[in-house]
Amino acid sequence: MKTFFLLAALIITQVLGDIGISHAMKTFGTVNPLDLPSLIPLFFFLLTNIWIWAAIFFLVCSLALYLTAISRLDLSFVLPIHAFSYVVNAVFASWLLGEQVAPLRWLSTFIISLGVLLVGLSKRPNSELKTPALAKISLKSRNIPLFLFPLGLSLSKTWLAVIVLSLADSAGDLLLALGMKKIGAIGKMNFSQILVVLRQIITNPAVLSGIACQAIAFVTFISVLSWADISFVRPATALTYISSMIGAKFLLKEEFGRERLFGITLIGFGVVIHQ
Repeated sequence: MKTFFLLAALIITQVLGDIGISHAMKTFGTVNPLDLPSLIPLFFFLLTNIWIWAAIFFLVCSLALYLTAISRLDLSFVLPIHAFSYVVNAVFASWLLGEQVAPLRWLSTFIISLGVLLVGLSKRPNSELKTPALAKISLKSRNIPLFLFPLGLSLSKTWLAVIVLSLADSAGDLLLALGMKKIGAIGKMNFSQILVVLRQIITNPAVLSGIACQAIAFVTFISVLSWADISFVRPATALTYISSMIGAKFLLKEEFGRERLFGITLIGFGVVIHQ
């Protein structure tokens, strides 16, 4: 039951942060992350906008909950369950932001969520860790599936941003998981124990590198939300889950079963039709 509430709080805080940033960036306008002079107005906007500060608050809470979760559970369990945020994001984007979510996008959102759910539920975590303390792709104006990308098509800026975001986010997930496994499971602690864990976190190279990757993903996320809908961007970043699952298998040595591989296939299919 504690795990359920932990993951539920993680999902809700993540979604509230996403919605806050999306609302703020729609009022700011399009951002070009490669045009450095244009980033100066964005910097002051981020410092003074109440929606950004509210979003940052929720995202910091989400990060704290995420670190707690991956310190106690397998990364390949936490990330798939966290993908329920896709459905919640789509609902909130339609209800609060007035985004028009097309039926195909709803379908792809639920397929991705089903895939990551199968990945997560294919094998329960062994137990809590015991370790000590871009919108369309086109070629000559013809729409072609994402899986043909290796054959040499050109990406739109939205999908290019999504790929950068996904790879940075995935690298961050894996590095944070590596660091938190070394630090150990986070449970009930007194104030002095909290200070010790905080010192371990801010001095752990893997955790610091993971936060740096997450920062790159966050900047890319803010940029892409200035021109694309949150109901498109979040499900498209399911690419993160595919690369993270591969990393969990080979880097973190987490076990995979046939059901988990089927779930990853569903994620890939959902991304293909999410255009």
